[in-house]
Amino acid sequence: MFVDAEKLLELVDQLRVAVPQDVSEAEEVLRKREELLNQSLGEARRIRASAEDEFRSRIDDNELIQEAKKQSEKLVEEAQGKAQRILDTADSDANTRRSSADQYSQEVLYKLEQEVAGLLGTVRNGIEVLESRQSALSS
Repeated sequence: MFVDAEKLLELVDQLRVAVPQDVSEAEEVLRKREELLNQSLGEARRIRASAEDEFRSRIDDNELIQEAKKQSEKLVEEAQGKAQRILDTADSDANTRRSSADQYSQEVLYKLEQEVAGLLGTVRNGIEVLESRQSALSS
């Protein structure tokens, strides 16, 4: 078996032309692959950073909400305490005034009783005087 030297040289020449072109195409594919990987990594980093920022923001928001909730609970508790103190003071004042009013009323009624008793004595004396006059006239 013989190989045609001319055909062999022609094939080698074709290989010399084709191989560098294939290598160039392969290098181009590798370069594009690297670019895509770098873009993907950059995008992944950006997405991760954005997610971390969002996470931190939500944590901060949650902490703010918790702090606001604590403050509102504290304000409500203080308001309830103040309202209870006002009610206690009002009850105490009402009891004191009621007691003073009762005492004053009792004193006025005692004086009225004494005046009525005095008037009743005067009325009895008047009746007795009239009865004794009528008895004297009848006899």
